[in-house]
Amino acid sequence: MRKTKIESMKTRQHLLLAALEVFYRQGVTRSTLQEIAQEAGVTRGALYWHFKNKEELFEELFEYTFQNIFPEQNNQQVIENAWDYLRNQLITTLRHIAEDEIHRKFCNVLHMKCERTPYNETITALTEKYHGMFLTRITEMVKLCHQQGKLPQNIDIEFATLYLESNFVGLMKLWVFQSQRFDLVQYAERSIDATFATLQNSPLLLTS
Repeated sequence: MRKTKIESMKTRQHLLLAALEVFYRQGVTRSTLQEIAQEAGVTRGALYWHFKNKEELFEELFEYTFQNIFPEQNNQQVIENAWDYLRNQLITTLRHIAEDEIHRKFCNVLHMKCERTPYNETITALTEKYHGMFLTRITEMVKLCHQQGKLPQNIDIEFATLYLESNFVGLMKLWVFQSQRFDLVQYAERSIDATFATLQNSPLLLTS
C-alpha cells in the first residue's frame, strides 16, 4: 500500500511538471489537459484520475511552488529577529527563482503566460488568492519588525509594506521580463539591503 501511495505521489508530481512545461510554452489559457497528458506520457484518463480539471492542476502547481518559494515562517527565528529573518528570506527567494529552473519557469508563467480573460476567471482568482497570502505574510513580518524596534516608531506600516512589496516584486518581474539585462543572484542582496536601509531611515515613510 505504501509503495502504491509513493508511486501515486510521484506520478502526480510528474504531471505537475508536465503542466508547467506546457504552460511555459503556450500560456495557461491555450493549454489543454490533452496536451499536458501527452507531455507527461500518460492518457488523459490517467491525468483525470489525479486532477479533475486544469484549474485544480494549476492550483496545486501554484501551492507547490508558493510553499517552496515562500515557506511557512520559522517561529523561533521570527521571535528572535524578524528583521534578519525577513531579509534573508527575501534574498533567498530571489536567488532561488534565478537558480531553480522550476521556479524560474513558474514565475515566467505567472507574470507572462497567465492571461486574464473571461474564460480564465478561476485561474485569475487563484493568482489573486496567493498574492493575498504573500501580502499577508509580508505585512505580518513588517509589523513584527516594528514591534521589535527595527523600524521607526512612527513609520507608516501600510506604506512601508507597499514600498517593500513594490521593490521585491518589481525586481522579480523586471528580471522575468528581461533576464539578460542583469544577474538577479548578483543584485538580490544589494537590492534588498538598499530597500531595508530606506525602511529604517527615510523620513518619507513616516506618518508625521
